[in-house]
Amino acid sequence: MSPPRLCERCGLKPQAYHGRRWCYDCKPGTNGRPRPCRRCGSTSDYWSERLCRRCHQYAPQRPESCRDCLAWGVRRTDKWLCGGCQSWRYLHPDIATCIGCGQHLTVNNHRACRLCWRQARRLSRRDEPVDVIAANRHGQQLMLANMTSSKNGYRPRTSRAREPTPQPQRRDSTATRCVQLDLFAFRPIHDPALRYGFGDPPDAGLAELLDRHAREHATSHGWPNRQTTQARIALRVLLAMRESGQTPILASDVAGLCALELPARSIMAILDANGLLTEDRTPSVQTWFDQQIRQLPTPMNSELQAWFAVLHRGSSTPPRSRPRSETTIRTRMNWALPTLRAWADAGHASLREISRDDVLTALPASGNPRATTGRALRSIFATLKQRKIIFVDPTTRIDIGSFIRRIPIPADTRQLRAAFTSTHPPRAPLTALIGIHGLRAAEIRQLQLVDVHDGRLHLPNRTIPLAATVKTRLATYLDYRASRWPNTVNPHFFINQITAGTTGPVGPHWVWVNLAMSPQALRQDRIVDETQASGGDLRRICDFFGVTIATAEHYATTLNHPDLNDTDLAAAASSRTQGPH
Repeated sequence: MSPPRLCERCGLKPQAYHGRRWCYDCKPGTNGRPRPCRRCGSTSDYWSERLCRRCHQYAPQRPESCRDCLAWGVRRTDKWLCGGCQSWRYLHPDIATCIGCGQHLTVNNHRACRLCWRQARRLSRRDEPVDVIAANRHGQQLMLANMTSSKNGYRPRTSRAREPTPQPQRRDSTATRCVQLDLFAFRPIHDPALRYGFGDPPDAGLAELLDRHAREHATSHGWPNRQTTQARIALRVLLAMRESGQTPILASDVAGLCALELPARSIMAILDANGLLTEDRTPSVQTWFDQQIRQLPTPMNSELQAWFAVLHRGSSTPPRSRPRSETTIRTRMNWALPTLRAWADAGHASLREISRDDVLTALPASGNPRATTGRALRSIFATLKQRKIIFVDPTTRIDIGSFIRRIPIPADTRQLRAAFTSTHPPRAPLTALIGIHGLRAAEIRQLQLVDVHDGRLHLPNRTIPLAATVKTRLATYLDYRASRWPNTVNPHFFINQITAGTTGPVGPHWVWVNLAMSPQALRQDRIVDETQASGGDLRRICDFFGVTIATAEHYATTLNHPDLNDTDLAAAASSRTQGPH
């Protein structure tokens, strides 16, 4: 008999029997009514292969009661008999009805089973005959199995002459009282892991190695005790879920811990740090892309898959190409998708059928829609032409126009003042860094603790002297960071609950949420303010904000713009430049 596979739906119990993919609880049409055990006939606690948990060879070992004396603590490997009953059966081979309990069990020459005989011997005196019926009339005292075994540390005392009992001495009332010891010591990692129903890991050596790696990783990254304990429990459950103790471990197996509400992210960090993790999951951008082109014709689908592969993974063979970001792939696909669906509805099955006239007809007349659609289609056709998937690039020598940049306008001064004086720990320093010094959101995320020293902010392409109001807000945030995560080793200046136990930066969405406004809009507001204050000094704008000459010229167009009120600009510039004290 081989170990059964787990249920494909719940992943908690094994399949009902060989060849099935679900357990009885998840199998359609059974309503959770398994057949009786073919070995003992039990109708409860079904496990697999028409065997209950007590009879199946690979079911988790759980202590039960002894079949003869009902002593608690026996297992299947002992044939559900305690050590005392095994010796009792060897010494008394006769099986009959017990006179004390009426059960059909192994009895001695007094026609009493072991449980009734021990109850009678316990209540009777040495000088009186043993009355089995009277001793068991009002109940029996049950026992714990195998407590007198040498494996449990029991050592029988040698018989010796009884010495007179010394008189007890009066103890001080302040003496320490006796403490009730635990009957079974609680194991903080093993016992909680067993509650998930997977038993012990198949490889105890690997479990001990990964547990040591988890403790070392937690210590080096400043994890709190609760996070460390949860990660160690999750590692043990993960190893018990797997059929073998082979390494490396697949990331898809670790992701299965999310269904059990266990920290899969922490486990992946531990395994990846020790070279024991293999990434086999499909990237989210691949799943999204497959869903977008699912309804397109098969030839067009395969051609777009080739374009996606070049953009996503790049190409090391001529013509070489570097991988693009997921944002670039999603943006270009969203720009081109309406046109591709329109061509498919018109009867075009492949992009090889698209001509120059089709592209000119599909392009909008002018403006940003023409530029975005044309740029996306040119990316697709140029890549397929380079890979020799299509013969002619129909977008060649077509004027797709350029993006029309909007005139930046100042932000709401009242909203800026509220963000500057906010009591939310990260909001005030974020507003100060972007609203006064014009940092980008990416620079905020990558900013490290060592970049702020000597009253200056040292960025890769420029050094910025910090304003007094910015220094105050940064110092306040550092005090909050030290009190909130005192043991973190993350070198980045801004961290959150997720990155405090790692060494990576916060996500892009974190800046938006904690700033309560668009970081790009706030940065544009600051550049407009500086442009108005400097009279359009392009060199000053480039050095202060790290932008190109073309960008500085674009912001210089706000000077004397008819849509901007000079009075409002002056008031906004005064409030933003000085800031609240």
